[in-house]
Amino acid sequence: MASNNENKYELMVIVDSGIGQAAVTKRLESIKKQIAKHGEIFFEDIWGERDLAYTMKKASKGHYAVFGFSFEPSEMKEFETGLRLEPEVIRHLIVKLPLKYEPKTLEQMKEEHEKEAEEAKAEKKA
Repeated sequence: MASNNENKYELMVIVDSGIGQAAVTKRLESIKKQIAKHGEIFFEDIWGERDLAYTMKKASKGHYAVFGFSFEPSEMKEFETGLRLEPEVIRHLIVKLPLKYEPKTLEQMKEEHEKEAEEAKAEKKA
């Protein structure tokens, strides 16, 4: 359970798709267990396999996942070092979230973008 000392963070992680779907799922579950040791996950959005913009660690495709979680700040360095040392983790980014941040799934962001594009198109015609 979240204590008063915990901050909220968001982790985007890219796992090498070349290890196979079962291994990717196992790696993501392992990351979730590591978070649960010292915090609590409140948001999860699995984007799935995507092409990478450029080759990283000899991989051209990666499995993307985003996790929102609360975590003890004193444990963050150890957690991040663990991610950095995982050979299957191509890239990761952890950011501290603002207090009133509301996480959105990739699908929600796409819908909002499409709606804004339609509104801009309608304004151009008017």
